[in-house]
Amino acid sequence: MKRLILYLLMIVFGARAAYRAFALDAVVEPHTEAAVSAADDDWLAAELRGDLSALDARLMPNYRDVTAEGKVHTKQDLLAGVAKHAGKVTTTPLQAAADFRAQHPVVEHVLIEGDTAILQFESTKPAEQGIIRSVDVFVYKDGRWCGLYSSHNKVAS
Repeated sequence: MKRLILYLLMIVFGARAAYRAFALDAVVEPHTEAAVSAADDDWLAAELRGDLSALDARLMPNYRDVTAEGKVHTKQDLLAGVAKHAGKVTTTPLQAAADFRAQHPVVEHVLIEGDTAILQFESTKPAEQGIIRSVDVFVYKDGRWCGLYSSHNKVAS
């Protein structure tokens, strides 16, 4: 009888672990430039929409953001700031990112090396060609591109 109970427990816990590992909603993102850009759009939409759960999942625990003035913000700082304007943008995540990109056009460049991706944003203005406005660094972890570091620069007007 004890063996039967032990086998049943192993089956239940094994099935539970397998379900978590292969859940239907678990999407593995590819190692492509398009996937990195899509991850950035997901991150942007989560910020704009105040979706703390999506933003928390998209950023690494030790995420850092460095402003143009050199001030460092942690993931917790970003989440707290986003929480203050939750619900401000109510469009779908894809539309929220598209609307923002239309209002703030940039040229994106993605560089992938192994499980690390660098996404840099350059001005679209001819006079500022090649000037980097900001950089996001992503790490590929558990089948997803997750934000690790951001840095922003001032561009002279």
